[in-house]
Amino acid sequence: MRPGVATMVMHACIATAPQRGMIPMGLFQHDIRNGTAWVTFDSGGMNTLSQAAVTDLQAVTAAIAKAHATTPLAGVILKGNKFGLGAGANIGELMGADRAQLGGFIDVGHAALFAIEESAIPWLAVVDGLALGGIYELALACRAIVATEQSTVGFPEIRLNIFPGLGGTQRMPRRSGLVNAADPVNGDAGFTAVLQGKNFRAKEALAIKMVDALVPSGADVDRFAETYLRETVPGLVRETPPDLANAEALKGMILPMIQRATMGRPNPRAPYVALDVMVKGAGLPLREGIKLERDAFVDVATSAEGKAGMRFFYTQQSVQKLPKSFPGRARPIKRVGVDGADGFMGNAIAWLALEAGYDVVAHVPIAKFVPAVPEKLTTKYGRALKKGSMTQADLAAKLARAKVTTNLTDLQSCDIVIEARMENPEIKAEFYRALGKGMNPAGLVASNSSSMGPGLLGSFFAEGGGRAKNFLNLHFFSPAEHPMMQLVEVIRGKDTADDAVATAHAFVRSINKTPVVLQDGSPGFLVNAGLAAYMLEAEKIYREGTPVEAIDAAMREAIFPMGPFELGDQAGLDIAAGMFDTIAAATPIDPPPLVWKLREAKRFGVKSGAGIYDYTDGKKTGVWPGLAALVPNRGGRVAAKDEIVERCARALYRKARELCDRRIVASEEECDLAFVFGIGFAMYLGGPIFYARQRGWV
Repeated sequence: MRPGVATMVMHACIATAPQRGMIPMGLFQHDIRNGTAWVTFDSGGMNTLSQAAVTDLQAVTAAIAKAHATTPLAGVILKGNKFGLGAGANIGELMGADRAQLGGFIDVGHAALFAIEESAIPWLAVVDGLALGGIYELALACRAIVATEQSTVGFPEIRLNIFPGLGGTQRMPRRSGLVNAADPVNGDAGFTAVLQGKNFRAKEALAIKMVDALVPSGADVDRFAETYLRETVPGLVRETPPDLANAEALKGMILPMIQRATMGRPNPRAPYVALDVMVKGAGLPLREGIKLERDAFVDVATSAEGKAGMRFFYTQQSVQKLPKSFPGRARPIKRVGVDGADGFMGNAIAWLALEAGYDVVAHVPIAKFVPAVPEKLTTKYGRALKKGSMTQADLAAKLARAKVTTNLTDLQSCDIVIEARMENPEIKAEFYRALGKGMNPAGLVASNSSSMGPGLLGSFFAEGGGRAKNFLNLHFFSPAEHPMMQLVEVIRGKDTADDAVATAHAFVRSINKTPVVLQDGSPGFLVNAGLAAYMLEAEKIYREGTPVEAIDAAMREAIFPMGPFELGDQAGLDIAAGMFDTIAAATPIDPPPLVWKLREAKRFGVKSGAGIYDYTDGKKTGVWPGLAALVPNRGGRVAAKDEIVERCARALYRKARELCDRRIVASEEECDLAFVFGIGFAMYLGGPIFYARQRGWV
């Protein structure tokens, strides 16, 4: 988004006095100057193609056609507001519609777009910012599209378990082809744009004919658009890409790409259905292809998968901001302190802060581990160095902004301090008492503990003289530096101030993570509390006699990217054991979790090369032969796949339901979002609450 770029004021730079004043049509305004109709789409914020917008668009189109019948026009220029043309359909409307309602809405949308496409007056779309999803489909209905260099176009729908439903699967390939003629395997074209949900910067879009021209840097956008409309559009010829005639043969090349993305599962259905629609539609007249798309879209968008995807997207957008009624205000942050920056998680948090432009104070408790901080940071920049997108000088400048210290008092002047020590209450207590003695009174203090909340750790900070109102938890998920690990749980205690929550929320957003605000009062908070229930049920099934590999395979095939035992090894069994320590302190666990015995055996998972599974060079080689000896009275009953999935999923759901009911998390939607982002619950299944509701468990 590019706030502050107002294009409306440029109108006066182009022509003489308008023939008519600006004519309001709700979300659209239009005026006619020098024989050109100018249409501006401006909702006051980010435009979406809502039902109201489509109705207004039809009114504008009719008004322009009527004007053209009286005095012929050279054409129509469609513009947006300071954010661009807009960012897609109104997801709330799509999500709430039943099959009949959605079909009706789509039909009205198609009528509006065909009126533009088949108009005697050529329409030119101007993209100066964003044109995504349904908004880009609106642009595709125009005779031509021009864009400023900083603009972005694309189809993100597949990420919502749906696909373009206003002609995008048909009009886009008729511009760019199905595959890239110069590079069919790795290049972009219609298939990759739709099936991978890619967004393209303007230069990339021009290369594959998603737009027709770029506005030269520094040029007046309106002047360029009017000149292009009058001088270029009349002679514009769009040749049919030759690969449309070979669509069926190309399907076999694209199908493996989809299967990799879905991990071999037949779901989510959206990419498979979209592929069929694109292949079949390529051989049909446009209107027939769009009818094919329309019917398939309604089917997918009203399915449980489609509803889950849109619900997820809607929730993801909502948690980016605190409610308007929230009383807290974020404080400025310039200097970020990270305790334990030599460790796996602490180093990742330091890296995220550096990448966001903060100065970092990297605290290392033991002097001999000081060199580990720059070494690990350098490793994280290895790919950028190899690709040439970062130079050694750039790296040196980055590292210079990270002050490595063994002096705890260096943290006390920071605007925020994040502790990332091992999951041991005594070790954390010692640190917080020392930090509290001289901590900046306005500074925020946060623990990355996976199970100990501000009620416990904040009390240690207060014992040292710190302000409990400035204490909370920021729980990252490993590997925190990976862009897919989006979730950060923001846990507030009973004494945490609203300003502290607002500051923490803003910080998490600034490092490109997704915050979910929780209340303290649940050992393991939300995701780890649910994960613990899930892992204990998986252990129970193992104790009854089902092999570890069978349990992992069943859950991997049905819901998660990895099974519960694989996940434990990946995350670290010592971390999991610490989590169970905290949970057991509140509620005894019987029988004792296997991870306690594995911790005693120094089998910590992938990082130690030994966990529930054995590893060689980080690769799993098989279940540890000694595992069975840790369960002396193990049974002989082997559960079927369906039983494994239902029991494990129900255990997770029961804990999630409990935490929703206790208001640890604000809503069912935020709860499900956290489990999708935190432990990879398949998004097309919606999360444990949505999943349970679809199966009638609620």
